[in-house]
Amino acid sequence: MKRIKYVYFYFLFLLYLIVGFFGDVPLISKGIYENLYNYVGLMLIPTLLFFILYGFVFMIKNKKRRFFWELRLYYIYVISFVVVYIFILSTLGINLNTAPTFTINTDFIRNLINKSLFEYKIGYLPTYILYELINISLKFNQYPFYYFYYFLIGFEVFLIILMIFTPMRRSIIKSNIKRKKERQRAEIEAELMEQIKIKEDLERKEALRIQKHKKMEEDAIKKKADNFEKMKKNKRASRKKNKEKTSEEELQNIMGKVTLQKTVTINRED
Repeated sequence: MKRIKYVYFYFLFLLYLIVGFFGDVPLISKGIYENLYNYVGLMLIPTLLFFILYGFVFMIKNKKRRFFWELRLYYIYVISFVVVYIFILSTLGINLNTAPTFTINTDFIRNLINKSLFEYKIGYLPTYILYELINISLKFNQYPFYYFYYFLIGFEVFLIILMIFTPMRRSIIKSNIKRKKERQRAEIEAELMEQIKIKEDLERKEALRIQKHKKMEEDAIKKKADNFEKMKKNKRASRKKNKEKTSEEELQNIMGKVTLQKTVTINRED
């Protein structure tokens, strides 16, 4: 929330400066804009765009994303200066073909300053930076001037590669990491499915074993019950048979007693 408040104040300040360039505003003199234009010149346009876009970048909450776009913003700002420098050198007859045979002299320096300040109006500060870069290259006599020119072109290409291909490389790395994670997740899911299948097979075998054991117990109980019923029937039949045998013996005893009594009675009559 504090960051958003700071960004609002930042944009209000930029808007205040822009309005002051076209009209009269308090606390700002017109001479400030004249001095600013003299020092920065037409490079004020990329500078102003840089500060405006930086306000939007500052609103990004994620630190990594904010740092990513800050770098891209700096790359674009530096590339704009390098492109202007290469363009001015090309108007002075310096290119990839003529650079190895080109010699630096007083006339070249004079034409460079005139082109930069009066014809293309890039301002005192960018002109001074270009002048000092050329002087630094001249101080190293063992290195020809075209090394400096090739360095400018190589530096521009290098920044463009950083700006374009670094996100692509990160995107490729992220996609590779994502594919690797998906592959690992698929392998884990396959292992889990295999474990679930093994567990289901074990549970099914255990259920069959329990069912078989239960059936065996039921058969054993049923067999015991049948044996018990058979034993009861046998006992009942044996008891009945013994009872019939006892009744027959008693009947025979009674018949024997009656016969004996009759015999005794007959003997008495005689």
